[in-house]
Amino acid sequence: MPDVGNVQSRYRTLVQHPVAARLLVAKAVSEAGDFVGLAALLVLAYGATGSVLGPAAVLAARSLPALAVAILLGAWLDQPSRRASLVTLSLLGGLVIAIPAARPSAVTAIVAAGLLGAVRAAHQSVHAATVAASVPADLRLPLFGLSAAINQGSQVIGILCGASLAVTVGPRTALIIDLVSFLCAAAVFATLPGTATVDRPRRLPALLGLQIIWGQPVLRTLAVVTWVTFLSSELPEATAASLGGRAWTPALMSASAVGGTAFTFLVARTRFLRPVTHQIHAAIGMGVALAMTGVVLLASGPQWLLVIGNSAIGAGAGWVVGAQATFAELTPVEHMGQVEATMVATNIVAGGLGILLLSSVATMAGPGSSYLVAGAVLTTIGSVAIRRMHVSSPAP
Repeated sequence: MPDVGNVQSRYRTLVQHPVAARLLVAKAVSEAGDFVGLAALLVLAYGATGSVLGPAAVLAARSLPALAVAILLGAWLDQPSRRASLVTLSLLGGLVIAIPAARPSAVTAIVAAGLLGAVRAAHQSVHAATVAASVPADLRLPLFGLSAAINQGSQVIGILCGASLAVTVGPRTALIIDLVSFLCAAAVFATLPGTATVDRPRRLPALLGLQIIWGQPVLRTLAVVTWVTFLSSELPEATAASLGGRAWTPALMSASAVGGTAFTFLVARTRFLRPVTHQIHAAIGMGVALAMTGVVLLASGPQWLLVIGNSAIGAGAGWVVGAQATFAELTPVEHMGQVEATMVATNIVAGGLGILLLSSVATMAGPGSSYLVAGAVLTTIGSVAIRRMHVSSPAP
């Protein structure tokens, strides 16, 4: 049985930690606004194009800028003051979202999404480096779990509010809310305590992060399964506007996040996701959920059953919390920023390519087929990874 008491004690310690507590507060403030803004961008793009390819283009637009950040700036991101970097990146995000807020259109939505992809990759890199340097190892899994629960919970509230605002009064109000949330997050990051100076080597190779990941068998396996997971992780959000009409769009768009919130919050209180094999089994569960939801769509099942299916998909995607903890344990602290930048960027690229391909399948053969294809790919890759994986993540 998991030592739930000790885990709960670590939760209490976590929210009292001077760095971890501020990171959680800033995340809650910022990401609630982020998803309000994202929902507005998706609805805006769908309304302008009349096709599921519109929202897919918004989601895919983040790929190349994020990859450019990892390759061109990954070795540099962890050099300046982390506190100053987090504040600056939050302010930059607010400036970017002001573009479609000032002039809502499909073009500005895609441009803003691309620039936000770059900001997000940089922010996640500095955030992970801050955790690795300032948060004790025994608090990292609870921290990643609570962070993921906040992310998913913010997605539920943000997408419900953002989609509702966008379809009723237009996207500008939702985008302004996102802008304000960036400014509030910057204010919270400004209160982070200073950290001790550490030796962070300069002028590292641009692809060092990928070399570290590929040179470690456990990280390599987790990275591949993570990329395949991200190929289909945004399928529920991208197809929601085309499936349910105005009445069901907010519920279908936020259902995945509901499942992810419940799963990550509950699982972070246990040691279930410590072993790598458990992580991959959860990923396979996501693949099964995708396939079953595809069957419901092909059979013209009721909308409420689609909501349940999307919730199960989101719950399965929560396995990535365990992968984050494993990466933090197996990566040298001085390289954590670059490794995280690499993973964030490649995850965004995988998500962007995946959603374009799956949206094309949905356009040609129907949304049910896109869910079935995504489920089959993830289940197959996960099963192969399980057969090859004979090492669990290190015990704390």
